[in-house]
Amino acid sequence: MLKTRSLVYALILVLGISGLASALSIGGSDDDLGVWVEQISIQAKADLGLFKTELSVEFGVPVTKVDQLIAEVELEPGDVYVTLELARISEKPVDEVVEVYKVNKTKGWGALAKELGIKPGSPEFKALKDNAEGKSKGKKK
Repeated sequence: MLKTRSLVYALILVLGISGLASALSIGGSDDDLGVWVEQISIQAKADLGLFKTELSVEFGVPVTKVDQLIAEVELEPGDVYVTLELARISEKPVDEVVEVYKVNKTKGWGALAKELGIKPGSPEFKALKDNAEGKSKGKKK
């Protein structure tokens, strides 16, 4: 019991520090998006079934599609969220976003958004970042 409590406190501390680092960054950056995506993954893994259901409802995709993105494309849960968010914002099919991801995954999500026609600094890019930040903090849209 004490070990579990210590682990929970450590996790809260890590999330708090990374959240503070994000809050202190001047003007934000694409790095913030990466931090938020990692936080989404951590939270999702606490109850993956619920997370998959939430994504299914929020983005109108079957849970089997979310499962496929995790199992076959080997995306972390936070990456699945951003993939679906990019598909919605860019108005492109999820599979097209996945193909762009596969080719450009080492460049980061900001570069992938740009590749999909979402320009840095645009209202769409701001929406992507705001939505990822909100999701990482457990806020519903």
